[in-house]
Amino acid sequence: MKGPVQITLARPDPPRQRWWRHDDDFVDDGDVGVLRIGRNLAAVDTTFATSDEVTKRWLAEASVVARGRRLRAPLVAGLVALRGHDPSDRARGTDFSPNDHDNPIRCIALCLGGSHAIVYSPEAEGCRIRKAKYDGDRLKFYSNNMTQLRAFLDDKRITVACFGAREATRKLAKEWGLHVALPEELTHLFVLAFGKVAGVEAEKKTLMKKPAKYWMGKAALARAKAKADRDDYDTDEEEEATNLGKTWRPPKVVSGLSLERMARVALGPEMRLARCPPKVAQADWGSYHLGEEEWAYATRDAYLCFEIAACCLQKLGDPIGV
Repeated sequence: MKGPVQITLARPDPPRQRWWRHDDDFVDDGDVGVLRIGRNLAAVDTTFATSDEVTKRWLAEASVVARGRRLRAPLVAGLVALRGHDPSDRARGTDFSPNDHDNPIRCIALCLGGSHAIVYSPEAEGCRIRKAKYDGDRLKFYSNNMTQLRAFLDDKRITVACFGAREATRKLAKEWGLHVALPEELTHLFVLAFGKVAGVEAEKKTLMKKPAKYWMGKAALARAKAKADRDDYDTDEEEEATNLGKTWRPPKVVSGLSLERMARVALGPEMRLARCPPKVAQADWGSYHLGEEEWAYATRDAYLCFEIAACCLQKLGDPIGV
């Protein structure tokens, strides 16, 4: 059996050297490259950005290319939200876990048309804005007001597909002040389009009675409380407070699915992809030390979100602007 296909990132210009970096994979604002998956499976023009200027130019160019001649068809975008250290946390230990819900989103990756992607990692200041209730966890970024990105995501004509859309959109609204008007949970789309082929069904929500506390021991009571906290992590009250009614709640993630598994079913058996290497899976996406490998896999995941969503929507009979 053949192994997974390789992904490579080619850069037209050599990386600029920095005196504080001893490696040669440094990425900087405005760097461009081409991500290739396998020999001829995919080629994606990708840009790394930390500023509004680069993001604005990319959005203008990529939107025109992605829409092409079908200006009336809805536009689809693939979105990946990546966590990092809280900039206000001065005591950064070695036990960082990107899957911790307390970690803020520090980087996003967008893909349009399956051929253009951007990895946007704005630099955050070491504090948080304390304004209204819904702004209590807002990050403060250096010279990044994200006006163009905010308008793009707030466009109801743009379907934004994301793995873990409910949490990602909630955190983007709460921490970045970005409201995604039409988010779609990628795993939910996949189950609707390819659930029978993949042997996966959407989880049905069941009502459970609260456990009787009088017979539970301390350990069991602690586990029950932790489970209740996890279940209530995305409450309707918190959603209403953070998104100001601008977005709708997408379904929760369907368990048992991964981007790699969905890609092989939706895009074809030749799309055999390996999981992200540990360095990328445990990366701090707010760090100054992001390199080519992190850039490449963030681009790959945004591309997969777009392509899987586009295949699912087409299979379900929805027109898309690609």
